[in-house]
Amino acid sequence: MNNPEELGQYLLKERKHLKLTQKEISEFSDVGRKFIIEIEKGKATAQLGKIFELLKSLGLELHIVKRGDS
Repeated sequence: MNNPEELGQYLLKERKHLKLTQKEISEFSDVGRKFIIEIEKGKATAQLGKIFELLKSLGLELHIVKRGDS
């Protein structure tokens, strides 16, 4: 992923795959629903702690790979 929009689309897809509402994932992750809406819309944010809580609640983890590596 290279930008907030791609991350937001991925998180939205995963949430829907798990059949969770924004309200439900908000409660699981202790992250406000407004924040989830903004992330899913691709809004850039510096609140990385909240992003990690959201990833954890969706059963995901973040891996960093050098560009060009697969």
